[in-house]
Amino acid sequence: MIHSKTTNGKTTVAPEGNIGMQDTDALAKAMDDAVAQGEELELDLSRCEALSSSAIGAMIASHNNLRARGSRLHVSGATNEIKKLLKLMQLDRHFEVA
Repeated sequence: MIHSKTTNGKTTVAPEGNIGMQDTDALAKAMDDAVAQGEELELDLSRCEALSSSAIGAMIASHNNLRARGSRLHVSGATNEIKKLLKLMQLDRHFEVA
């Protein structure tokens, strides 16, 4: 399940559970909708247990769209395992991971 909330020009997208291939389209759409509106985008992973490679691909695509607008993807609440994965993939150099 993917939750999305916009407050004061910032959209927070918050997936729950294991985000596999079957959830990637919903995640990508939620992030794309926020980017298309010109909103600041935060991906709250505090309720996310695992990310598939396709979900990470959606994150990269959203980051690229944000970067074209002079912004970055902000990732918050990631578990230590997800933080390690993002660091291993050197995505922490591109995303703001908190």
